[in-house]
Amino acid sequence: MRVVVIGAGMAGLTAARLIAAEGHGVTVLDKGRRPGGRMATKELGGGASADHGAQFFTVRTEAFSAVVEQWVADGIVHEWCRGFSSEDGHPRFAVARGMAELAAHMSVGLDVCSSVHVDAVRSAGRQWEVTWPATQQGAAGLIETDVVVLTPPAPQAAALVASEVTIRELAYEPMLSLLVALGDPASVPSPGGVQLEHDPTWSWIGDNVAKGASTAPAVTLHTRADVAVARWDEANEALTSDLLHAAEPWVRGAEIIDVRLHRWRYATPLQPQPEPCLVRSGGRLVFAGDAFGGPRVEGAFLSGRAAADAVVNGNL
Repeated sequence: MRVVVIGAGMAGLTAARLIAAEGHGVTVLDKGRRPGGRMATKELGGGASADHGAQFFTVRTEAFSAVVEQWVADGIVHEWCRGFSSEDGHPRFAVARGMAELAAHMSVGLDVCSSVHVDAVRSAGRQWEVTWPATQQGAAGLIETDVVVLTPPAPQAAALVASEVTIRELAYEPMLSLLVALGDPASVPSPGGVQLEHDPTWSWIGDNVAKGASTAPAVTLHTRADVAVARWDEANEALTSDLLHAAEPWVRGAEIIDVRLHRWRYATPLQPQPEPCLVRSGGRLVFAGDAFGGPRVEGAFLSGRAAADAVVNGNL
């Protein structure tokens, strides 16, 4: 059986690895320059790097625990802390050199094609045609396949198959991520992460050195969803300047080496679906991602696992 997986985030890579392990031919297509989706790490000036999507993950299920234990044994993942303002006993896991390194580790042995902007999935008899246009990074292309697993955010996945099937609309909250490389250590209290509920701008502050994502000082700041909604259409320069001013309490006059702004239009699904994946067209189209498994790294893993089971065994 030939399978195309669209999206190389946690759900897509999990599904691809499990399907390939059963002997099926799998190709993963991703629009990013490197695998990861929201497991994203950006290189900054001064030798710094910063996670700008998922910041850490927890483990609540036996299935995910077994995989994380192997990642720890492989030296890819480590326990960062067990809470921020206070300990709650639940380990928070981080990734050495940044979250994108976990995606790179999961991609080993898979056929992953990056910088591929899939524009449509169309029926071709008993098969599907997956197409993409030419870009500066590569030529246009087409793959014929038996099954397609779609793991982008649900609105994007729905648009790709709009000529074939309709899936229910799902809403997401956006987020703005500000990455700041510093000449001095960030002013983020131990263990290097702060989750905020009442700040007018920020929901998260993270010290990338403290969690092992960077060797040079760099802080990641995530806005509240309402701030992202209100300021989404503003120009980058003015918005970055305002956000950097709001970040002052966490940088405390340190030299600013580099600043980047990243916009996550589909940061968090508002009402994740109860089913771990969605199967259509007699099992030949499977939708997965954190909108089905829950808005966490573990949720995306469980959704990708369910998608693989649906493809290989015909099970929901």
